[in-house]
Amino acid sequence: FGARPSRRGTSCNKDHLAGAMSLNCCSSAPNARDMQRDGGEEEEPSQPVREPEKIVVNLYFRHFAWAYTVAFFGTLLVSGIVTFTATGYTPETDKITLFYGMFNPCIWFDHYPAKIYATTGMGIFLLIGVMYSAMVFVYVYVERRMLNVMWCGTVICFTVFVDLVFVNVFTTNLYPTEDAIHGHRRLHGVHFGANNTISLMEESELSQADISVIKLHTAFYILWVVGQLLSSFLIFNTAWERRFDWTQKEKYWIVSAYVVGWYGMMMHAAAMLIIIMHPEPKVNWYFQKDLTSILQHMLIYADAKTFTSAWGWVPIMCYRLIMPSGSGVSLTFRLERVEGDHGFVNPEHWMNRCLGAMALTLAWGGIFDTDWAGDEHAAAKLLVALRLKPYAYFGGPTFLACVIVLFVALSLQVVQRTLMNNNKVPKRFVGHALAMFVLTFSMTLVILEKAQFI
Repeated sequence: FGARPSRRGTSCNKDHLAGAMSLNCCSSAPNARDMQRDGGEEEEPSQPVREPEKIVVNLYFRHFAWAYTVAFFGTLLVSGIVTFTATGYTPETDKITLFYGMFNPCIWFDHYPAKIYATTGMGIFLLIGVMYSAMVFVYVYVERRMLNVMWCGTVICFTVFVDLVFVNVFTTNLYPTEDAIHGHRRLHGVHFGANNTISLMEESELSQADISVIKLHTAFYILWVVGQLLSSFLIFNTAWERRFDWTQKEKYWIVSAYVVGWYGMMMHAAAMLIIIMHPEPKVNWYFQKDLTSILQHMLIYADAKTFTSAWGWVPIMCYRLIMPSGSGVSLTFRLERVEGDHGFVNPEHWMNRCLGAMALTLAWGGIFDTDWAGDEHAAAKLLVALRLKPYAYFGGPTFLACVIVLFVALSLQVVQRTLMNNNKVPKRFVGHALAMFVLTFSMTLVILEKAQFI
């Protein structure tokens, strides 16, 4: 496997061997002038060497950035339509509205069955984000700058971690009495307590259990925003060091856009954090009571005057577009080892790691579930254990990580089979790999407590 940054003509290689793939990293292709000696003599032409069979895959940052944005807004659109047409949503009883005192787009991710579509779409969204982060790491790694690689690796690890943990926004269940398929509430005016007891309350009121779940729900979101903020610093620095022949005017607009975006993300996360740290719902104290901390008061005031609560999340969908069209990485797979490679990549090893990690995740879920043997409604006992709290907050992200590794393993195996088949794509194998990924990915819906269809 060889890799290097790519922009239009520059590529990076990923070499493949018959049972494994060789790994090679380089920074640029040799030029004609590099073939001359210091004394001006040209090297004697060498005998032509047979070029091994190869597959070249070009991955561009801009394509993944647009896919990331489209996946989010597409999910928002679909789940929003389902929320208003097929769920029991009303502003008077919506818990997010009751807590914050205003409309929030995340409402479209909370009600059943819209939550099922939202979890599916956001899973794809997170997968694209992880792939983009991996491309950035390869892009930086091939330049052989040790401190840059260490810094990039640290930020990417944290970003991928918070991307995986973000799935817990859907693991938290704000509406335990809703029906997963039809969307209506089976028991109006009934809420489950923290210890699974039932208490009668008015639909327009929030119980303490409701407030606790909303705060936990929001905390996962805040962590994700902080991770995206750090990622935006890394990607801006990566692009700024290369400049990409930007004009002075382009540099001005890019810096201005990023400064506004950073302000929005920081204020958005800070204001949300202050809100969930307060013991009461926002609607009960926001600009009605003085905060004990002057800093908190200043942040809340600035957030209110600049409306970052409404738009502070938008820069997250846009900051990846700084990498210009044509920049990215190029992966070249070969069945034979070539000079300069850096090791081997074995698709079977990645598949074994994926299945082993998945089995371990499910096994730990069985340890946390004391009643799984007596559950008459679940066909897959250990899988359903992933929705049990508090294990679900660990098992959900871990299972999603296994799905991402499965995507990598299947992609490598498709390339391997294609090379072994004289560069002819094995369509049946591809179909089998695609079906396996889709079915395994759909299993992440088990984290939803009302997904009895799993």
